Amino acid sequence: MDAEWLWAGCYTGDQGDGDGVYLLRRRGDGTLEDPVLTAGAQNPSWLAVHPRHTVLYAVGENDPGAVSVYVEETDGLLLAGTRELPAEPCHLAVAPDGRTLLAACYAGGAVAAIPLAPDGTFAGDPDIAVCSGSGPKTDRQDGAHPHSVAWAPDGTVLAADLGADVLRAFRADGGRLLPVGEARVPAGYGPRHLAVHPAGFVYVICELEPRLLVLTPRASYADLAVTAESPATAADPGADALGSGIALGADGTFAYTTTRGPDVLTAHRVADGGAVLAPVADVPTGGSWPRDLHVDDPWVHVANERGGGVTTFRLGADGVPVPKGTAAAVPTPVCLVGAPGFS
Repeated sequence: MDAEWLWAGCYTGDQGDGDGVYLLRRRGDGTLEDPVLTAGAQNPSWLAVHPRHTVLYAVGENDPGAVSVYVEETDGLLLAGTRELPAEPCHLAVAPDGRTLLAACYAGGAVAAIPLAPDGTFAGDPDIAVCSGSGPKTDRQDGAHPHSVAWAPDGTVLAADLGADVLRAFRADGGRLLPVGEARVPAGYGPRHLAVHPAGFVYVICELEPRLLVLTPRASYADLAVTAESPATAADPGADALGSGIALGADGTFAYTTTRGPDVLTAHRVADGGAVLAPVADVPTGGSWPRDLHVDDPWVHVANERGGGVTTFRLGADGVPVPKGTAAAVPTPVCLVGAPGFS
């Protein structure tokens, strides 16, 4: 999504040095100006924007958890509502029709659906779908830990459950989340974030094993199967590497990922009509512990949680990112989203 502005979410208090939600302006050369704090918040570690209104949603990754909705004012953001969620919500996704907001609640082991009013504010209380399961890596997979949510093209709700090694499928029906299927991934991989390619394939970056998975829908997105697997990095990432974020290039010919440990941004070539991914090149992120990334073609921005702020890259003709300018000094950044319509 092309946008002149970016929102940045961060960790605060005991978890980081941030103070809330920041707004950054992208210059004409792709680099970012210094951030402006627009709303004080506690651990707004993931953000999402409404598809039609200048409305921003932010998790409060705490226990108990929360999600807040903000509307734009002349001086910044106005808090327009908050809903309590299970512990440590860490990801959000707004329905394309703007009627429902999804949240993945990591420590609470749940996925939530919050109804939205026509203006994008909250219209009711969350429906909570409690998940179950575990995996072989007991230090991280002692129970269900949904880490991200997304809307499939057919309206199916997808949730990557790091703790249970499963991609869960729900149907949003009258404000409720109804389980309709699940796709198992290799044991101990810990699926983290996902992206849906225009050709229909679902790409998943795994955290506990730095691998990329391609899942193919059969009868529907409630019936997915793992059909391809590839490394998350071009070079050996080392034993302690953790997969982080994934995003698609504008034309769908490349996917981009971040990996903590080697602290790299990796370009992956999309082949066979989207059915296969192949790592092409690793580029140092210019910071430490990269989390989220935002593709703003021809630019890519990376949030470096443990130092280095938000770094910018220009995509070369070969699809490989090239570092551009100096970093924007966002404290403890972990999420980046485009801010279309905001000013």
